[in-house]
Amino acid sequence: METKLKKKDKCILKALLENGRRSYSGLGRACGISRQVAFERLKKLSEEGIVKRFSVCLDADKLGFSFKAYVLLIAKPEENLRTELVEFLSVSRNVMKIQLLFGRFDFFLELLFRDKEEMTEFLRRMQSFGAVERTETFIVYQTMKDKPEDPLLECLCEKG
Repeated sequence: METKLKKKDKCILKALLENGRRSYSGLGRACGISRQVAFERLKKLSEEGIVKRFSVCLDADKLGFSFKAYVLLIAKPEENLRTELVEFLSVSRNVMKIQLLFGRFDFFLELLFRDKEEMTEFLRRMQSFGAVERTETFIVYQTMKDKPEDPLLECLCEKG
């Protein structure tokens, strides 16, 4: 369900997406409100779950993670088999994102590895689970755009 945001809330969120290190004073200046109002509004946005967390964006390549891959996975319908697989995926340090899908595939995985050997070992372990019926792996060789905030910025810039 979409939440109707006030103009000052949109401004605060837009300012944070552009620079997540802004102080409350900086947010206030950017949005024409006081530091205290910025603090209270951001606290409310967090309590409502609109702001889920604050984080930093790291360069994976510079930290030695040069292999990014996506896996589409078809799982067998037995729930007990799926549970073990989901537990394995949930605790794996290589899994950035797990998404359940409607359609031909059941899972969409976003993965990150140091090298192809690490990726191969992970895929071998994942495919050894009884729940895995079929997988299709896509290896990223170049990222041309990585701006997940763009659609959100667009929505925050809309009038209303």
